[in-house]
Amino acid sequence: MLNDLSIPRKEFNGHSACPWIRKYQDRIYVKEITTGVRSHIHHAASMLAPLNYMAICLAFPNKPPFHTIEKAVESVLNDDTVTDIDILINNHRLKGKVRGVYTGFKQCDLVIVQSASKLKWARIASKKSGYYK
Repeated sequence: MLNDLSIPRKEFNGHSACPWIRKYQDRIYVKEITTGVRSHIHHAASMLAPLNYMAICLAFPNKPPFHTIEKAVESVLNDDTVTDIDILINNHRLKGKVRGVYTGFKQCDLVIVQSASKLKWARIASKKSGYYK
């Protein structure tokens, strides 16, 4: 995944899908989830800040029903005890952009729980670099 998300792509003006993944790889936790969905997403959202991660990426290689992932993410985003997070869901079946983002990762579904404030900083820095052109 590190290689796939760090390859420069024409869709991103020659930048990679995640321009920060190599620089902050020690602060990005990746976990493969083979059973269950909801508890893992809730746990990732609650542990992001205490562990000082920039992102926690959950990979679902067994491809559970996508509505199950969406429902779990919605539950976390509506939980008042979880703050300063943003969640990107990468559906491996979709082509093109999702919520303005195109990852091109087709091997499995991903749920990326990120610090909203750090993501905002990264978006500003990425914009200055020409990433969104």
